[in-house]
Amino acid sequence: MNKGAIAKLTSENTIEVYVSNKFNNYENKSFSLICNDKFMETLKCLSKSKSGEFCIYTLLTSKNILVGNDYKLKDDSNEYINLDIFYFTLKDNFYDKYKFDGPLGNIYSKQQTTFRVFSPLATEVILNITPFDKNKSIFYMEKKENGIFEITLQGDYDKAKYYYIIKLMGEYVETLDPYCFSCDTNSRHSYVVDVEKIKSINSNLDKLPVLNNYNDHIIYECSIRDMTSLTNLSYKGTYQALTNENLKDHNNTPIGMDYIKELGITTVQLLPIFDFQTIDDEHPFRNYNWGYDPKLFFVPEGSFSSNPEDPYARLIELKNLISTFHKNGIRVVMDVVYNHVFSVKSNPLDIICPNYYFRLNHDNSYSNGSGCGNDIESRHYMVRKLIIDSLIYFTEVFGIDGYRFDLMGILDKETMNEIYERLSSIRKDIIIYGEGWDLMTNLPSTEKASMNNAFDMKNIGFFNDRFRDIVKGKSSSFELTVKGYLTSDVNYIDGFKNVYLGSVLPISYPPLFENACQSINYVECHDNSTLYDKLTLCCPEDTQQDRIKRINIINACCMFSFGVPFFHMGQEIGLSKKGETNSYNLSDEINGLNYQEAYNRREMLRFFKHLVEVRKRLNCFKMYTKEDLFEHISFQNLEKGAIMIKYSFEKEEYYIIFNPSKERFTCTFDRYVKVLFNNTGVVSDSYEFYSQNYLVNGLSVSILYSEK
Repeated sequence: MNKGAIAKLTSENTIEVYVSNKFNNYENKSFSLICNDKFMETLKCLSKSKSGEFCIYTLLTSKNILVGNDYKLKDDSNEYINLDIFYFTLKDNFYDKYKFDGPLGNIYSKQQTTFRVFSPLATEVILNITPFDKNKSIFYMEKKENGIFEITLQGDYDKAKYYYIIKLMGEYVETLDPYCFSCDTNSRHSYVVDVEKIKSINSNLDKLPVLNNYNDHIIYECSIRDMTSLTNLSYKGTYQALTNENLKDHNNTPIGMDYIKELGITTVQLLPIFDFQTIDDEHPFRNYNWGYDPKLFFVPEGSFSSNPEDPYARLIELKNLISTFHKNGIRVVMDVVYNHVFSVKSNPLDIICPNYYFRLNHDNSYSNGSGCGNDIESRHYMVRKLIIDSLIYFTEVFGIDGYRFDLMGILDKETMNEIYERLSSIRKDIIIYGEGWDLMTNLPSTEKASMNNAFDMKNIGFFNDRFRDIVKGKSSSFELTVKGYLTSDVNYIDGFKNVYLGSVLPISYPPLFENACQSINYVECHDNSTLYDKLTLCCPEDTQQDRIKRINIINACCMFSFGVPFFHMGQEIGLSKKGETNSYNLSDEINGLNYQEAYNRREMLRFFKHLVEVRKRLNCFKMYTKEDLFEHISFQNLEKGAIMIKYSFEKEEYYIIFNPSKERFTCTFDRYVKVLFNNTGVVSDSYEFYSQNYLVNGLSVSILYSEK
């Protein structure tokens, strides 16, 4: 095979050949077209030119080039050049013809296992399989008309490891099964597993409290590793470490699962837990990564497992973790990364069907709105199928309760709406939300699953960056000194009204959403600076005590605003990342939960728990329709740039006062009001306190109540 030449089909009957003069220093007079090792014709040369070291030939064929055949060109010196026919993946009729609705991957039963892979451009697919405690075997898979190759093997293939050998453009390449459910250490081989064994583990779904709407959730974002990485557990950073209960540190502070339980939150959002690339499963603490570098979309990450070589260990341990959360009344949201992969060329998706799974620009380069060198092409039928199939799998087998989509704006809105429709038919209480940034991917703006199209995706939630920037100030690394309303720039007071109402009413800004359930209200997540680090730069005049008070009132704002409250691990106690703004591959010392700080700031922790308690108890915080918000909520600007939000109902009224200044003042009411909450947290019923001239302290939040 001539490795110094490249031949590509560029239209249905045009071929371009690039021949390097380092290999052939003479000009070819003719080329022959060979199909499946048989001569077809001598090609007509339309043009010939030189560019650098290459001689370029444009050839014309009168034959029909068909998908699924092995084509080569033969030159004058009897050198053979593989013909690249990836051109066909750019044609609309390719997407229409090659599609499949059935299950893919390994479909196991004790009596037989069917292996099925989508690879329409392949001429051969070979299954290389090593049954448990047996020698490996090779089987040629049968090709179907719709681009599927499959074979059924009789007998019990549980725990058999395998991979595919695919012949594409005359070359053989090995690949994992992109639909496999498990693999070995560092994803070297796919494994056959009986998913019914995992499904049969009790999910404890019956232990979950009823949540009627998205805004019943109180979401806490964390990483499996981060929750125990700084502890003395011998198995820290694993599924098991977070699953085990009744664990405490030397200060008697609950750690892991018990720490999350004590917060009282309803929902935990786990950073990526399906297979990612850059952590060594055997030596996970040699380096660090959040996991936004996916490889396999159906396989739980091996570095979190106690035994990554065992194909069942990671599955069982993840299921036990989810079941334990459920047992304690906590839902689990899975952070999913369908917008890109770690490496296109080494990913099974591009190996089995090149140029199909990833979005291309008009010059056939990879679209790069993700900033990771590749964007998933979610509009293609089999790509959308893969995304939905994997979500259904994690929902039905592991009991996942919702999904947070990383860089959701890379995907198309039709896919996102179909995801909600399919998953809500399985779990009516499913929650779907994501990052709706309008990214520069090669997708028309009207088709993007971005926040600009939120009104077309009424069942999808979006991270509200308007809320983030108005409440605390800008988040990018070069704007960290910019203040927001609660960091003392009271010029944002009208914008604060907009975001407090979930950005659904036209106050100061146009509405972003149809209803407040679409607004994920946050000021800190795994990206960018922590809230504490932001405050050190934008409010340098604050003392440490001031900073803690400001964090408390910002957390209160996230908790009480209309929409879905969202908190990042450590935000409740003002953890720092030592000024780092992008810690995705930094140390555990930067990213892990510091339980010593949790002990040192236990008053902040107590205050956060009180916020959770109030959010759960007072249903007035959970209104979400624009009609209800317009009817029941009003604002009053107070002294010192403070604001009062009034909740008016038939028989009662609630008042929330936020004071972002350090000055105190008196707020006068026309009747006595009962103080329910202040800077110390919930005011106990045994210490009932009423006031008509209420003293509003600096850097404070208060909730008051009166009957009409």
